[in-house]
Amino acid sequence: MSFATVTTSNMEMTPMRVMFKPVGGSSTDLGGTLDNVVITIAYKKSPIMADQYGKTDLDMRVSGVDFKVTTSLTEVQNVETLWPVVFPNATLITGGTGFAGKFALDFNSAIGGGSLDKAGELLLHPLSLADSVKDSDYTFFKACSTEESEITYSPDGQAKLKIVWKIFPDTSTSPPQFFRHGDAALTP
Repeated sequence: MSFATVTTSNMEMTPMRVMFKPVGGSSTDLGGTLDNVVITIAYKKSPIMADQYGKTDLDMRVSGVDFKVTTSLTEVQNVETLWPVVFPNATLITGGTGFAGKFALDFNSAIGGGSLDKAGELLLHPLSLADSVKDSDYTFFKACSTEESEITYSPDGQAKLKIVWKIFPDTSTSPPQFFRHGDAALTP
């Protein structure tokens, strides 16, 4: 009988801290999560073919990339800091006369509103590690909510606010970067 070599120290079971830093702003901890944090990495590929081989793929070439992060946040009553991140094309209204400390969010059509100009840095950090340990961090340089959210209220479950994050390339770098898994401060 043969067994695989298994090193449990290479295995992880942890929730993630979700931080978002808009352009020109400061980083905000988006609070508790439910239903896991899911990172989807896809290098899209197109087949390379020749008539001499019919419809047989001879090779596959990268034709695009698609990176997404899905989170469900639990602090749904945090209208001031959480909801504008989830819905960047909505308008935050802060308390006026007699309404100090009150907030609302107006949802308007926003036709033609862009996403890239609202993208910021998304940081995922495993809570099983000390803040100073960055080796398992995910830093997405240009992330923005797709604004396709689900808000779930239930009589037997905690309310949650789903965010699907679209990751854009940071074209200010050469080559353009999407994200880094590990310490973002390291330089090649």
